[in-house]
Amino acid sequence: MEFTISKGNAVGKASSRGGELVSFVFDGVEYVWYGKEEHWSGQAPCLFPVVCRAKDDKITVDGKDYPMKKHGIVRKVEFSPLEVTPSSVTFRYTENEETLKSYPYKFFLDITHTVSENGFTTEYKVTNTNECPMSFCIGGHPGFNCPLRDGEKFEDYSLVFDDAAGAVFKNCEQSGGYTDDSMPELDYVKNNEFKLFYGAFDLDAVIAENLPVKKVSLVNRTTGHGIRFEFDSFDAIGFWTPVKMNSPFICLEPWNGLPGNVKETSVLKDKKYAKTLAPGESFTTSYKMTVI
Repeated sequence: MEFTISKGNAVGKASSRGGELVSFVFDGVEYVWYGKEEHWSGQAPCLFPVVCRAKDDKITVDGKDYPMKKHGIVRKVEFSPLEVTPSSVTFRYTENEETLKSYPYKFFLDITHTVSENGFTTEYKVTNTNECPMSFCIGGHPGFNCPLRDGEKFEDYSLVFDDAAGAVFKNCEQSGGYTDDSMPELDYVKNNEFKLFYGAFDLDAVIAENLPVKKVSLVNRTTGHGIRFEFDSFDAIGFWTPVKMNSPFICLEPWNGLPGNVKETSVLKDKKYAKTLAPGESFTTSYKMTVI
């Protein structure tokens, strides 16, 4: 089921399948990736309770192993609408017999999409409904059309950071989709600007950690138009477009958690940037997109 939410000239569409925002149109321009199968059928999935691939495709909780699919358990499930207003929609997903086979916790996962006059905000709220502590990772995976207008190219765009001083940029390790501390740091960012080119993603996502300011703009270097992306309550961000496919989009992926590391174990609570909630406690995080 799709829900149309709007404010002024901004119109969004959110789907109960995966709880995703699947469209955002402002002044006639579509900003959210269309989800074409030949490139990538996703659009803006929520990653929970792992980000990207878990080590050895499993998580370990209290000494027991559980199989875990890439990006977790909620990407293609049906959420229930919890609250709908003219400019926002909140979806909820809870544990069930199937989720408990991979993730042995009870939970509420609420996703709220809110459209403003020139952008949108996506908020994730995780609530622990168990009588024991609950660990998890959570992240976004929104895809944005790049280029945004006819006659432009992917390479016309840059990622411009408010401040990238001291930040570390690395690729995932290619063969397993894991992070690897021995991978070299990338030097694509000059004076806070990463001029996009497809070859930068030949070893999968570019991951940025330790950004002092968690704000980045995706802009056409000639026209200055594009989007501003804010992810203050996330620990890291990944940038991704499919390997060697010259796809007309890029994903800006804010993460609390990282892909499995070649040296880590599969213990969920020990994953870098994982969160742990006490019984009854909630964790809220969000990202914001603004048209520029």
